Amino acid sequence: MTINALGHKIVGYPIRIDNPRYERNVYLFNLCFVCDSWSKTVQYEPVVKKLGEHLTIMEEETRFVSGGSNKLPTLLAHLLHDLNTYRKATLVEGETVMHLKVLEVRKDPPPVYDHDVPVLVASVGMPRPGRPRRTTPPEGSEAIQSQEHLDVEDEEPFEVDMEADWDLTTRQLLPYIDGYNHVSKISADANVEKTLVKSCIQNLVYYGAVTLIPVVKFSNMYRATPNLSRLFSDIELQKSCLAFITNGSDAKEKPTISDVLEILCALQQGTTLRAVCERFATPSGLTFDIRRLVVYAQLHGLIKCLKRYPVFIRNSLRSNGFNTRVEPVVGLRRLFNGRHCCDEICCLARIDLTTLDQIIEDDPNVAIIWR
Repeated sequence: MTINALGHKIVGYPIRIDNPRYERNVYLFNLCFVCDSWSKTVQYEPVVKKLGEHLTIMEEETRFVSGGSNKLPTLLAHLLHDLNTYRKATLVEGETVMHLKVLEVRKDPPPVYDHDVPVLVASVGMPRPGRPRRTTPPEGSEAIQSQEHLDVEDEEPFEVDMEADWDLTTRQLLPYIDGYNHVSKISADANVEKTLVKSCIQNLVYYGAVTLIPVVKFSNMYRATPNLSRLFSDIELQKSCLAFITNGSDAKEKPTISDVLEILCALQQGTTLRAVCERFATPSGLTFDIRRLVVYAQLHGLIKCLKRYPVFIRNSLRSNGFNTRVEPVVGLRRLFNGRHCCDEICCLARIDLTTLDQIIEDDPNVAIIWR
């Protein structure tokens, strides 16, 4: 139960114990959390409920609450300190052990589509969504712990342990989540029903273990975002970027952050990724995998992928450009409404991008919107 009173928000879990041993044959108590009136308190409700249920058991067994035990104020003071400092607490009273933790309440994850590409967040050195990157305090100074009611957990980035006790579907899919395979390909390679793959990946997205990006193709166009300026000044971001793009590379000559910035700045509308690769290619080839750079830059918001959306223009003056070779897929026109990108259409129609490009090129009634 949550009420606003006296300029605060109070979260409680009222308890009623019926027993003839009490003077009025009933005992009522309520342990409450008192928070600022502006704070979000939904994440505290499970903690209050669990604490109330444990105190009920202790009251029924030893009259811990009604007996006037001097241990109760100490227990509550310890609880208040640990929840405000660490967002978790372990309370021990006799043989009763209570483990309490304030969990983050996240928004519902977005729907997962066939053409989405999942990427393990930990593989790119990112904190979970909504969490700032940890910073090391200067030498000689002490980190100051905020006592405000935080809305997110203060934990390390999610590390994926392949030997952990995952459910069977997740264990089967994790080896195929490499930042390049889209949902349909993962489903086919892992031999898992597509609906289960989507549910599993959506669950990983909810917990911040995975994020989604568009399919990386050399025919894609990308553009730099204002966040690219971070790469000029953020030393930790530069080190993380260079480490990620050179991982697994045998090239003797290591790239510099100037090389990375030059490539990212060259990405713009009207220039495909293939054209940028050809422009910066050396006789010995690039010293790193440019696809890894594209994945890294998208996850950190340094660049954005521009998607193609075919639109069928109903103009009777234009002739139908479809030839007999592609007539069987004339039904694709229903997807040419500006709401489905080319990657999504390829997955829905089960055709490759080359075929779709030919269909679009052969029909003068189809226009392309980039966004």
